[in-house]
Amino acid sequence: MLRLTRRTTLAALIALGTAAAVMPGTVRAADPVKLEIGYIPILAASPLFIVDGQGWAKDAGITLKLTRFESGPHAIQAMAAGQIDLLYAGVAPVLVARTKGADISVIANSAVEEMVVAARGPFAKAMGATPTAESFKKFAADTGRKAKIGTQPPGSVPDTVLKHWLFKVVKVDPADVELVPMGIEKTQQALLAGALDAATIREPTVTVTQQMDPNVALLATGAQMFPDQPGTVVAARAEVLKKNPDAIKALVKAHIRAVELIAKDPAGSAKIVNNYLGKGLMEPATLEAAFKGPGSKFVADPHKVVPAVEQMMAYTKEIGSASETVPVAEAFDFSFYDAAVK
Repeated sequence: MLRLTRRTTLAALIALGTAAAVMPGTVRAADPVKLEIGYIPILAASPLFIVDGQGWAKDAGITLKLTRFESGPHAIQAMAAGQIDLLYAGVAPVLVARTKGADISVIANSAVEEMVVAARGPFAKAMGATPTAESFKKFAADTGRKAKIGTQPPGSVPDTVLKHWLFKVVKVDPADVELVPMGIEKTQQALLAGALDAATIREPTVTVTQQMDPNVALLATGAQMFPDQPGTVVAARAEVLKKNPDAIKALVKAHIRAVELIAKDPAGSAKIVNNYLGKGLMEPATLEAAFKGPGSKFVADPHKVVPAVEQMMAYTKEIGSASETVPVAEAFDFSFYDAAVK
């Protein structure tokens, strides 16, 4: 008869544990879910930085890897290729990607009306308090050149809302303006260096730029450019949503908590976000001011942005950024947000 000693029993348990660890399809409950999240370096990505910085994702059993991109369209390309799992970026490139077959859904909102048009130098003076088509034309006639406005690549939220403001609201003659696509950081540098007359910028760039040059003027707020202007959303690949539903729900819940913290404690939030956006080179007070600026309006509920997103989607088709439109309801998966707020 086989006798089990303490030594043989222990050896058997170790062997069973090792086998379970290597068996296909076996996952230990303690194993964290690993998610790579792309982001654009703007204030609207602050909830992500707070979730990571406060350790809320880790507490939920999620290991995050944050990857920075200079524009939404570039980030969407990486997402469509399966290189990142989730993304904090403008809603416009997400919708455009869906028209091209990318299986990506919006699962939460982050910010709205965050984009502004800032100008400096002779162009700012020429525009005055209320820019008009006539003031653009006069500037072109007086200087012998078109006004140069920096923005991000076609299909991005900055590009879309800028065109809406110029050509729908102010009704500027396209012959009187030149749009220059470039990355976020280069836009700020070019504006301050005088290489641009104006630019579409978001916080904290708005606050930083005005601190560096008090003569920088805001020609239009987000609401003036595109009423209820859709901005930064949280999007995810369908494969990731299907594979990790509990982790995504926990992440959305943490995102909502971060948005609430920004409203309750902008100073404390600024200190956390400074480690990501400021990289130690920006004073937390600058970010705190940015949280209170005209381009800072955090909204986590994706239901609230649908009407404006539908209008933006129609406009992207009108200007040729999207060849067709998709029903906005199909681009949103509200289930994770709805479950998180129960």
